[in-house]
Amino acid sequence: MELPEIMTKPSDGHVLSLALEVLVKSPLDQADDVSLISAATAVWYSSSDLETEVAAFLSCHSDELQLRRAGYLLERFTRFACVSDSRVLETLNALELFAHSISRQEVTLQSVIPLNQRRDVLAISWGLDEGLDLKVQTLMPYQTRHYAAEQRAM
Repeated sequence: MELPEIMTKPSDGHVLSLALEVLVKSPLDQADDVSLISAATAVWYSSSDLETEVAAFLSCHSDELQLRRAGYLLERFTRFACVSDSRVLETLNALELFAHSISRQEVTLQSVIPLNQRRDVLAISWGLDEGLDLKVQTLMPYQTRHYAAEQRAM
């Protein structure tokens, strides 16, 4: 899937914050594919300053549900094998900006949960009753070494 130019090189350089703008407006399991890919690849492969991106997003949003969705997505993107350790650290530092707007919940794990009752623990910690669920499959082609090499060559 090729990303539209606006999602890869917007005029103000805020690819991630623009993608989050679209993603947080609806349930995450119904996320717009192009925006989801754009946000994930911005975290994984771009050299954008994530604290600046998050600050730009936060400056325009005060709705608690939208803030929780954005925080969840950013933290979720750090859990993929394709993201570098330094980018994970940068993302986690940027996530600290959310602490001023919303609080996180402690989640205690039960030892055995039937498969049909399992929930996204990260989403719960962000106070959400929703997660990416099967939308994660949309991101699979963008997690490869080949794709990462293409992005570095650009």
